[in-house]
Amino acid sequence: MRSPSPAAWFRRALPTRRRAIAAAAVVVLLAAAVTWAVWPRGSGVRTESAMLTVRSGPSGDQPVDLDTTFYLPADASSGRKVPAVLLAHGFGGTKESVRSDAEEFAGRGYAVLTWTARGFGRSGGEIHLDSPDHEVRDASRLLDWLAARPEVRTDAAGDPKVGVVGGSYGGGLALLLAAQDRRVDAIVPMITWNDLSRAFLPESTGGAPTEGVFKKGWAGLFFGGGGNVGSGPAGLSGGTAAQPQGAPASAGPPSPGPGPS
Repeated sequence: MRSPSPAAWFRRALPTRRRAIAAAAVVVLLAAAVTWAVWPRGSGVRTESAMLTVRSGPSGDQPVDLDTTFYLPADASSGRKVPAVLLAHGFGGTKESVRSDAEEFAGRGYAVLTWTARGFGRSGGEIHLDSPDHEVRDASRLLDWLAARPEVRTDAAGDPKVGVVGGSYGGGLALLLAAQDRRVDAIVPMITWNDLSRAFLPESTGGAPTEGVFKKGWAGLFFGGGGNVGSGPAGLSGGTAAQPQGAPASAGPPSPGPGPS
Protein backbone atom coordinates (compact mmCIF):
# COMPACT_ATOMS: atom_id res chain seq x y z
CA MET A 1 0.00 0.00 0.00
CA ARG A 2 1.47 3.35 -1.03
CA SER A 3 2.20 5.77 1.81
CA PRO A 4 0.45 9.15 1.73
CA SER A 5 2.50 11.88 0.05
CA PRO A 6 4.16 14.59 2.18
CA ALA A 7 1.55 17.03 0.94
CA ALA A 8 -1.24 14.74 2.16
CA TRP A 9 0.35 14.45 5.62
CA PHE A 10 0.76 18.21 5.77
CA ARG A 11 -2.82 18.90 4.71
CA ARG A 12 -3.96 16.97 7.80
CA ALA A 13 -1.44 18.64 10.08
CA LEU A 14 -1.92 22.29 9.09
CA PRO A 15 -4.49 24.00 11.33
CA THR A 16 -7.56 25.30 9.54
CA ARG A 17 -8.28 27.95 12.18
CA ARG A 18 -6.09 30.88 13.08
CA ARG A 19 -3.90 30.02 16.06
CA ALA A 20 -3.36 32.51 18.86
CA ILE A 21 0.35 33.36 18.84
CA ALA A 22 1.73 35.16 21.91
CA ALA A 23 5.22 35.86 20.53
CA ALA A 24 6.05 39.35 19.30
CA ALA A 25 7.02 39.85 15.66
CA VAL A 26 10.68 39.13 14.93
CA VAL A 27 12.73 41.91 13.30
CA VAL A 28 13.45 41.10 9.68
CA LEU A 29 17.21 40.76 9.20
CA LEU A 30 17.24 39.59 5.59
CA ALA A 31 19.25 41.58 3.09
CA ALA A 32 16.96 44.10 1.44
CA ALA A 33 18.43 44.08 -2.04
CA VAL A 34 17.89 40.78 -3.84
CA THR A 35 17.73 40.16 -7.59
CA TRP A 36 15.08 37.63 -8.55
CA ALA A 37 14.81 35.20 -11.45
CA VAL A 38 11.24 34.24 -12.34
CA TRP A 39 10.14 31.48 -14.73
CA PRO A 40 7.22 29.04 -15.08
CA ARG A 41 7.56 25.70 -13.28
CA GLY A 42 5.00 23.08 -14.09
CA SER A 43 1.29 23.57 -14.60
CA GLY A 44 -0.16 26.40 -12.54
CA VAL A 45 3.01 26.96 -10.48
CA ARG A 46 5.47 29.82 -10.76
CA THR A 47 8.88 30.06 -9.09
CA GLU A 48 11.42 32.67 -8.05
CA SER A 49 15.02 31.76 -7.23
CA ALA A 50 17.58 33.91 -5.42
CA MET A 51 20.52 33.92 -3.08
CA LEU A 52 19.16 35.39 0.16
CA THR A 53 21.52 36.85 2.73
CA VAL A 54 20.37 36.18 6.29
CA ARG A 55 22.07 36.99 9.58
CA SER A 56 22.43 34.35 12.25
CA GLY A 57 25.10 32.93 14.56
CA PRO A 58 25.22 33.24 18.38
CA SER A 59 24.82 37.03 18.23
CA GLY A 60 22.53 37.05 15.19
CA ASP A 61 24.93 39.22 13.19
CA GLN A 62 26.83 36.75 11.01
CA PRO A 63 25.74 36.95 7.34
CA VAL A 64 25.31 33.79 5.29
CA ASP A 65 24.04 33.39 1.72
CA LEU A 66 21.30 30.77 1.24
CA ASP A 67 20.31 29.45 -2.19
CA THR A 68 16.50 29.56 -2.29
CA THR A 69 13.55 28.88 -4.56
CA PHE A 70 10.05 30.17 -3.84
CA TYR A 71 7.08 28.30 -5.37
CA LEU A 72 3.69 29.95 -5.74
CA PRO A 73 0.28 28.79 -6.99
CA ALA A 74 -0.54 30.63 -10.19
CA ASP A 75 -3.46 32.49 -8.59
CA ALA A 76 -1.70 33.53 -5.36
CA SER A 77 -1.53 37.30 -4.93
CA SER A 78 -1.84 40.08 -2.37
CA GLY A 79 -5.59 39.80 -2.88
CA ARG A 80 -5.59 36.02 -2.57
CA LYS A 81 -3.12 35.12 0.14
CA VAL A 82 -2.18 31.48 0.74
CA PRO A 83 -0.62 29.57 3.68
CA ALA A 84 3.06 28.71 3.40
CA VAL A 85 5.32 25.69 3.71
CA LEU A 86 9.00 25.87 4.66
CA LEU A 87 10.42 22.73 3.04
CA ALA A 88 13.78 21.39 4.28
CA HIS A 89 16.00 18.80 2.56
CA GLY A 90 17.97 15.93 4.09
CA PHE A 91 21.68 15.77 4.91
CA GLY A 92 23.79 15.81 1.74
CA GLY A 93 20.93 17.23 -0.32
CA THR A 94 20.06 20.65 -1.72
CA LYS A 95 16.88 22.56 -2.51
CA GLU A 96 16.70 20.51 -5.73
CA SER A 97 16.22 17.36 -3.62
CA VAL A 98 12.73 18.51 -2.64
CA ARG A 99 11.69 20.17 -5.89
CA SER A 100 9.00 17.59 -6.72
CA ASP A 101 7.48 17.92 -3.24
CA ALA A 102 7.55 21.71 -3.51
CA GLU A 103 5.75 21.59 -6.84
CA GLU A 104 3.12 19.27 -5.37
CA PHE A 105 2.51 21.55 -2.38
CA ALA A 106 2.28 24.62 -4.64
CA GLY A 107 -0.13 22.75 -6.89
CA ARG A 108 -2.32 22.19 -3.84
CA GLY A 109 -2.44 25.89 -3.02
CA TYR A 110 0.54 26.52 -0.72
CA ALA A 111 3.37 29.00 -1.08
CA VAL A 112 6.56 26.96 -0.65
CA LEU A 113 10.04 28.17 0.24
CA THR A 114 12.90 25.72 -0.30
CA TRP A 115 16.54 26.44 0.45
CA THR A 116 19.90 24.74 0.43
CA ALA A 117 21.10 24.54 4.02
CA ARG A 118 24.35 26.27 4.94
CA GLY A 119 27.45 24.31 3.97
CA PHE A 120 25.73 22.45 1.12
CA GLY A 121 25.43 23.14 -2.61
CA ARG A 122 25.75 26.82 -3.49
CA SER A 123 24.85 28.14 -0.03
CA GLY A 124 27.57 29.71 2.07
CA GLY A 125 28.56 29.08 5.67
CA GLU A 126 29.65 25.92 7.44
CA ILE A 127 27.65 22.89 8.55
CA HIS A 128 26.70 23.03 12.25
CA LEU A 129 24.38 19.98 12.30
CA ASP A 130 21.10 21.83 12.95
CA SER A 131 22.60 24.17 15.54
CA PRO A 132 20.01 26.47 17.18
CA ASP A 133 22.36 29.42 16.57
CA HIS A 134 23.01 28.59 12.94
CA GLU A 135 20.73 26.34 10.84
CA VAL A 136 17.72 26.92 13.09
CA ARG A 137 18.25 30.67 13.21
CA ASP A 138 18.74 30.67 9.42
CA ALA A 139 15.29 29.07 9.09
CA SER A 140 13.78 31.60 11.49
CA ARG A 141 15.03 34.39 9.23
CA LEU A 142 13.36 32.64 6.32
CA LEU A 143 10.10 32.84 8.28
CA ASP A 144 10.69 36.60 8.48
CA TRP A 145 11.02 36.66 4.72
CA LEU A 146 7.83 34.64 4.20
CA ALA A 147 5.90 37.00 6.50
CA ALA A 148 6.95 39.93 4.32
CA ARG A 149 5.71 38.33 1.09
CA PRO A 150 2.39 39.86 -0.03
CA GLU A 151 1.09 36.48 -1.26
CA VAL A 152 1.52 34.74 2.12
CA ARG A 153 -1.29 34.60 4.68
CA THR A 154 -0.33 35.85 8.14
CA ASP A 155 -1.62 35.36 11.68
CA ALA A 156 -0.26 38.75 12.73
CA ALA A 157 2.33 41.24 11.54
CA GLY A 158 5.56 39.34 10.97
CA ASP A 159 3.88 35.99 11.66
CA PRO A 160 3.20 33.85 8.57
CA LYS A 161 0.66 31.03 8.52
CA VAL A 162 3.31 28.36 8.00
CA GLY A 163 4.13 24.70 8.45
CA VAL A 164 7.61 23.18 8.32
CA VAL A 165 8.18 19.88 6.50
CA GLY A 166 11.39 17.86 6.32
CA GLY A 167 12.91 14.40 6.42
CA SER A 168 16.02 13.20 8.27
CA TYR A 169 18.26 16.29 8.68
CA GLY A 170 15.34 18.45 7.55
CA GLY A 171 13.02 16.71 10.01
CA GLY A 172 15.39 17.54 12.85
CA LEU A 173 15.34 21.15 11.68
CA ALA A 174 11.52 21.17 11.72
CA LEU A 175 11.44 19.98 15.35
CA LEU A 176 14.08 22.45 16.52
CA LEU A 177 12.57 25.42 14.67
CA ALA A 178 9.12 24.76 16.17
CA ALA A 179 10.70 24.66 19.64
CA GLN A 180 12.59 27.92 19.08
CA ASP A 181 10.15 29.99 17.00
CA ARG A 182 6.52 30.13 18.12
CA ARG A 183 5.35 31.37 14.74
CA VAL A 184 5.48 27.82 13.39
CA ASP A 185 1.89 26.54 13.14
CA ALA A 186 2.48 22.91 12.13
CA ILE A 187 5.37 20.52 11.53
CA VAL A 188 5.78 17.25 9.62
CA PRO A 189 9.16 15.80 10.65
CA MET A 190 9.88 12.44 8.99
CA ILE A 191 12.48 9.70 9.62
CA THR A 192 14.46 11.93 11.96
CA TRP A 193 16.08 11.79 15.41
CA ASN A 194 15.58 13.46 18.77
CA ASP A 195 19.32 13.60 19.59
CA LEU A 196 21.85 13.06 16.81
CA SER A 197 24.82 12.25 19.05
CA ARG A 198 22.81 9.64 20.97
CA ALA A 199 21.56 8.18 17.70
CA PHE A 200 25.13 7.41 16.54
CA LEU A 201 27.35 7.12 19.62
CA PRO A 202 27.61 4.45 22.36
CA GLU A 203 25.46 4.91 25.45
CA SER A 204 24.23 2.89 28.39
CA THR A 205 21.35 0.55 27.73
CA GLY A 206 18.71 0.02 30.38
CA GLY A 207 19.70 0.20 34.04
CA ALA A 208 22.99 -1.67 33.75
CA PRO A 209 26.18 0.32 32.99
CA THR A 210 26.62 -1.48 29.68
CA GLU A 211 27.79 0.49 26.70
CA GLY A 212 25.71 0.40 23.58
CA VAL A 213 27.29 0.02 20.16
CA PHE A 214 28.55 2.76 17.86
CA LYS A 215 26.28 2.78 14.81
CA LYS A 216 29.23 2.74 12.41
CA GLY A 217 27.25 1.90 9.29
CA TRP A 218 24.62 4.60 9.72
CA ALA A 219 27.13 7.21 10.84
CA GLY A 220 29.33 6.45 7.83
CA LEU A 221 26.42 6.79 5.42
CA PHE A 222 25.26 10.01 7.07
CA PHE A 223 28.59 11.83 7.22
CA GLY A 224 29.76 10.36 3.91
CA GLY A 225 27.04 12.18 2.00
CA GLY A 226 24.57 9.34 2.40
CA GLY A 227 21.55 11.56 2.80
CA ASN A 228 20.19 9.75 -0.25
CA VAL A 229 19.87 6.50 1.68
CA GLY A 230 16.25 5.85 2.56
CA SER A 231 15.03 8.92 0.71
CA GLY A 232 11.36 9.20 -0.06
CA PRO A 233 9.71 9.46 -3.48
CA ALA A 234 11.01 12.99 -4.00
CA GLY A 235 14.10 12.90 -1.83
CA LEU A 236 12.94 14.53 1.41
CA SER A 237 15.70 12.77 3.34
CA GLY A 238 18.50 13.61 0.94
CA GLY A 239 19.09 13.65 -2.80
CA THR A 240 16.52 13.26 -5.53
CA ALA A 241 15.01 9.84 -6.08
CA ALA A 242 16.50 9.70 -9.58
CA GLN A 243 20.05 9.80 -8.23
CA PRO A 244 22.02 6.60 -7.64
CA GLN A 245 22.58 5.78 -4.00
CA GLY A 246 25.48 7.81 -2.57
CA ALA A 247 25.69 10.24 -5.50
CA PRO A 248 26.13 13.92 -4.58
CA ALA A 249 22.93 15.92 -4.82
CA SER A 250 22.62 18.36 -7.69
CA ALA A 251 22.60 22.00 -6.69
CA GLY A 252 20.44 22.87 -9.69
CA PRO A 253 20.81 25.97 -11.87
CA PRO A 254 22.60 28.97 -10.31
CA SER A 255 20.46 31.54 -8.51
CA PRO A 256 21.07 35.28 -8.91
CA GLY A 257 23.57 36.63 -6.41
CA PRO A 258 22.59 38.38 -3.19
CA GLY A 259 22.43 42.09 -2.69
CA PRO A 260 24.68 43.86 -0.18
CA SER A 261 24.28 42.79 3.46
